[in-house]
Amino acid sequence: MSVACSAPPASAGDTAARWCEYYWATCGLPAQLLDGNRIALRLGGLLGAVTMPATLGRKVAPSLHVRAMPAPALVHPGGERWTFLSGPGSATLEHMAALVPMGVSVVGDDALVVLPSPETEALDLWRWVDWPTRADLPAQAALLATTRALAAPVPTARSETP
Repeated sequence: MSVACSAPPASAGDTAARWCEYYWATCGLPAQLLDGNRIALRLGGLLGAVTMPATLGRKVAPSLHVRAMPAPALVHPGGERWTFLSGPGSATLEHMAALVPMGVSVVGDDALVVLPSPETEALDLWRWVDWPTRADLPAQAALLATTRALAAPVPTARSETP
């Protein structure tokens, strides 16, 4: 799935309804407005998402950029967790067993992901770390592989004393 946002939508206006329209029209994200002021994205079909601790997200985001597969990423309230949007995917039980101890979870189909709005950004709740771009969303399998590689402990060289 291709998305088309490239920067904070100053031109989108200052209401959640206008941002929701912007996500649809410009970004190609099928956002929906809930309760008049909350923007959400229903997952499934061509859309997936992966959440992780912010410390891991700070490693994953630049690594995805280097690999030319950036993923839109947003920060949850409190800043402790990040959500990366991805293409579709389904993690196996083996993958999930490896991800759970790292604090990583695959968001299930039909779940709602809250997207930033003028109100949530002003209150420092949900906000974008990496805005969607005109690139395709990365395959979820590639996002998970990158996450696993960066979360794995790095072996240290043992020095031997004579």
